[in-house]
Amino acid sequence: MAAAPQDEASRVTLEAWLVTDIGMVREHNEDSAYMEPTNGFFIVADGMGGHAAGEVASAMAVDTVRKTLETARKDIDTFKRAPTDAGRRGIVQLLQSAVLQAHQAVFQRGQHEADKAGMGTTLDVVLIAGPEAFVAHVGDSRTYLVRDGRSSQITTDHTVAEVLVIEGKLTIEEAQVSPLRTILVNAIGVSADVGVEMAHVTLKRGDRLLLCSDGLHDYFPVEDEIAQKLSGATPGDALKDMVELAKTRGGHDNITGVAVHVTEVVEAVPGSLDGESTQPVDVPATNPFASDEPTETAVLEPPGVPRVVGAGAQTHMADLSERSTQPMRPMPEPASGEEPPSLPAPPSAGADSAAGTTAAAAGPTAPADPMSETTLDTEPVPPSSEPPVTADAKSGAKPEANADAKPEAKADAAAPSEVATADTGRVNVSGKNRDS
Repeated sequence: MAAAPQDEASRVTLEAWLVTDIGMVREHNEDSAYMEPTNGFFIVADGMGGHAAGEVASAMAVDTVRKTLETARKDIDTFKRAPTDAGRRGIVQLLQSAVLQAHQAVFQRGQHEADKAGMGTTLDVVLIAGPEAFVAHVGDSRTYLVRDGRSSQITTDHTVAEVLVIEGKLTIEEAQVSPLRTILVNAIGVSADVGVEMAHVTLKRGDRLLLCSDGLHDYFPVEDEIAQKLSGATPGDALKDMVELAKTRGGHDNITGVAVHVTEVVEAVPGSLDGESTQPVDVPATNPFASDEPTETAVLEPPGVPRVVGAGAQTHMADLSERSTQPMRPMPEPASGEEPPSLPAPPSAGADSAAGTTAAAAGPTAPADPMSETTLDTEPVPPSSEPPVTADAKSGAKPEANADAKPEAKADAAAPSEVATADTGRVNVSGKNRDS
C-alpha cells in the first residue's frame, strides 16, 4: 500500500457495542471485555480456573493489553497517517508483545498465589488502524468478519477437537458436538509458553466484526445465522438478541460479545508510491470474498513450546507444528430447498466438568485455509521436552503447578518479516486448554 500524506490519511468511522451476561448455569461471570471505538481497540477474554481465578485471569489479560496499546498510541497513529509494510510488521509485533505480556502477568500470578494456580484465559484482540484490522488470538473465543451478508470465522479454535479436524479424524460437524471442543491446547497463563495467532483484514464500508466467547458462538454453529443477525441496520440490537438466544438455547457458560460496525471508510489519495508497496494477491474464485482484499494469517510461536496430548486423543501439537499449513474442509452449505444443519444439543451444566482435565497450553499449529493451500515461510519451532501443566478449567479443581515450568516466556519474540496469505474464508489453527 502506498504511503499517504499526513493530511490525507485513510480513516474509518466505527460504531461498537459490548454485551456480557452470566448465562443460565454459572454462578459468576469469568468473561472480561473492553472496547474503545475512537482508538480502534476491542478485546474479549474468557477466564478459567477454580473459585474466582478465571475472572481474575481474564481481567488481568484485558487490562494488560489495553495499557500496552494505549502506551503505543503514538506509533499506531503514525501508521494510520502513513501505512507501510514495515509499519504493519510493527503493529503485528506490538500486538504479539501485548498478548505475551498479558500471558506473563497471568502466569506469574498463578505461580505465586496458591488459590490462583492453573488459572488462565482465552484472549481475542482486534486493533483497527485506518482501514486495516489486526487480530491477535489465543484460545477458543472467536473473531468473525461479516461482509455483504456472509460470515467468515477468521480465527481458529485452539482445541483438541480442532486439531482432530485438521488431521482429518473429525468432521467439522462432529467437532461442533464433541466434548473435545472444550479442551484447549493453547491458553493465556496456563503454561510457561503460549502461541499467538495473528490475522489481518482490509476493511470495507459496511463490514461487521464480532468478537465473542464460546458461550455465544457455541449456540450459533451455522455461520449464516451470525451473518443474518449482524447484517441488519442495528448490529447492537442484533448482538443483544444473540445473547438472549444463547441463554434460551441453554446458556451453559458466560456469554460475551463485542460487535463492531464499519460505517465509513475514507481512502487517502497517495502522494507517491513508497518503496514498500505491496502487490495484489490472487485468491480462488470459490472464496465468497474473492473480490476483496485477502486476509493474512500467521502463527507466532515462542521457543520451547511443550508437546501436548489431548485428553483421550493421541494428538501431539508438536507433530502438527512440523507441517506449515493444513487445509481444512469448510462447513458444507445446504443445497437449495434443504434445511440448514440443526443446532447441536445444548451442553448441560455437567458436561463441562465431565469433559475431563484440560490439556496443557502449547503453541498452535500454523493456520489452515479451506480455500487455498498457502504455507508459512517461518521455520517450525522445536518442541520442548517439559511435561505439560494441567488444569481443570472450569470445574473449580486447582491443579498443582508444574515445578519444571519455565518461569518466563520470551515476551520480546520478534514478529515474522512475512506472514502467510490466506483468504477471508474460514482460516484455522489450533491452541489452549479449558472447560467451557
